[in-house]
Amino acid sequence: MSLSKAIAGGALAAAVYFYAPGVLEHEVVACLQSDSVIKSAKPVLVLVGSVLGVTAAVLGLLVLVLGAFYGTLITGNSFDIDAFVGQQPSMMQKAQVVLLHYANVGSHRADKTTVLALEDAESPFVPGLRVTSLKGTREAAAPFVPDSSIVVATIRMGFGHHRIAYAATSWALATNKTTYFHDLLNIDSSEATLIKEMDKLYSKGSRLATELGGPVERLWGALTKNGDENSLRIFYQMAEHLRPLMQAIPRSTPIITSHCFAGMLAISLGFK
Repeated sequence: MSLSKAIAGGALAAAVYFYAPGVLEHEVVACLQSDSVIKSAKPVLVLVGSVLGVTAAVLGLLVLVLGAFYGTLITGNSFDIDAFVGQQPSMMQKAQVVLLHYANVGSHRADKTTVLALEDAESPFVPGLRVTSLKGTREAAAPFVPDSSIVVATIRMGFGHHRIAYAATSWALATNKTTYFHDLLNIDSSEATLIKEMDKLYSKGSRLATELGGPVERLWGALTKNGDENSLRIFYQMAEHLRPLMQAIPRSTPIITSHCFAGMLAISLGFK
């Protein structure tokens, strides 16, 4: 009996079991028995069942282990996302947050107290707009002293975020208030590097998923494209690692953001 025939017989038996157990069971079993398919297929099915069972057990254990770290992960957060969404995450959701968070930040430790001093200079592209940077990194820059101003915060990850940010600055400039363009990647720091590395990881994962296609691409899409409560938890947890990038901005300053990390960061810091 060939292996392909045995597998075909097993697949047919499985189809009968799941879709029509009471209609075709006796006829199909009789047919298979007459060709000795069941006997030949049994070792293969036992092996496949064993592999699937062990895999499911390992994955289940991994979910439990990762999910157990969720409480530790969110300890010390300045904002309660679970209370905000009105939902306590399931064990699977907790595991997903923990897994993707450490994939994003690696060994980087959140620094919630350091204040990175800023400076600003005239934008070479938009008249009247001030562009921020880390103090001491740009010539002819002035100390960042926002007074009755508006800050537009963004991240240079794709042209779309910048396009939205520049549109917001045109509105802000029309109010005759000093307007600052605060690109988080302009602030040379380990936090800015963290954003760049995460963007590289995402781009690499997207390219690999596209090349492999099929189930891998669907899995990648499920992990990265959903916009549910768990996405909010993952993005916010990342923002907790970026606090030094906006610590120097007074909390009473009106702030507009065109990237989710910048918005989550403003929430983490208590901007109103």
